[in-house]
Amino acid sequence: MDLAYLARRIGARVVTEGTSPNHVIEHIYAGDRISDLLTHASRKTLLVTNLSSALLVCVAELMDVPAVCLVGGQPPAPEIVAAAKAHGMFLMVSPGDLFETCGRVFACWNDSMQPGG
Repeated sequence: MDLAYLARRIGARVVTEGTSPNHVIEHIYAGDRISDLLTHASRKTLLVTNLSSALLVCVAELMDVPAVCLVGGQPPAPEIVAAAKAHGMFLMVSPGDLFETCGRVFACWNDSMQPGG
């Protein structure tokens, strides 16, 4: 699924487009523990999380994660935005909480898997 398309569909605000806003992801992982994110992250994964520290971007960079979706609608701290830009990462902020955002992402993912989606 295309990241820019997904952001539009779930109502997320794109903070940084990364090196390729049309990057296609094949996996989505939602969580709030760094150890779990490390276990499930890959080059084709979107991380959905309520963690909002510069460490998150470091973990995403370490695992070559192309995109992160922060939840809760709060603008990320300037150091997170700067780190995401420096690492070419697509960063978006969903207005919903983790549960609501996951529901929106799942619905969008389901729609894209339908014939003609």
